[in-house]
Amino acid sequence: MRTLVRSVGRASIGGEPLPSCFKAFESNKIILRRSEVSMFAASPGVGKSTLALALGLKMKVPTLYVSADTNAHTMAMRLASMISGKSQTDVEDMLSTDLGWTRATLSKAGHIVWSFESAPTLQDIDEEVQAFEELWGCPPTLIIVDNLMDVATDGGEEFASMRAIMKELKYLARATNSAVLVLHHTSEAVLGTPCQPRSAIQGKVAQLPALICTLGVVGTSMGVAPVKNRYGRADAGGGLMTWIAFNPEYMFVDDIPENH
Repeated sequence: MRTLVRSVGRASIGGEPLPSCFKAFESNKIILRRSEVSMFAASPGVGKSTLALALGLKMKVPTLYVSADTNAHTMAMRLASMISGKSQTDVEDMLSTDLGWTRATLSKAGHIVWSFESAPTLQDIDEEVQAFEELWGCPPTLIIVDNLMDVATDGGEEFASMRAIMKELKYLARATNSAVLVLHHTSEAVLGTPCQPRSAIQGKVAQLPALICTLGVVGTSMGVAPVKNRYGRADAGGGLMTWIAFNPEYMFVDDIPENH
């Protein structure tokens, strides 16, 4: 048993913010926190994985990326593009023709450990965390699960299974003092302008995360709307948007220049 006063003095209390990558996120309290589950949700193709990868790269904390939705070649291409500033088209050619450049570029993201199981079970994810701890000597600071609907279930009702998975991921976050970021789909039948409301999130899993943001893209900007935020402002309708610069061909994600 631990009193709150004693807990506050311990590094493992949880809730500590991870490093902020974007000024826009920091000023609007869009912050991933240890021992908490956060969620980015959007329709397929909007850019959930790109934003998650940018956070994993820029935070430079020990990270486990469970990439069930995307294969290793595609993620290597995206990551090399993000690091080098080259287009994904140019990078794909270099991956096969310039091994030295590929190794040097990808080594700049050595703090990210990958799992490419296409349909991981919760036990698979737990085993990946254990392997990570053996490698690093500590659990991951950040765990990215891409995508919730790719996590294998026990064959029960789909939405009930997703809720059960989210409960286990919340337990994992608390047990490891990791920040867990879950990527998830929204229903394309629910419109957004451009960010969808919380009601668009599939599976009725919105009760558990401390932070839920829906995403939308307009031109070369991505809107990030906190539709639930235990530590800051939120609008369940998706109207409270924070804007960042976004160019998927170059995997570019950053603050919009102040003079823009």
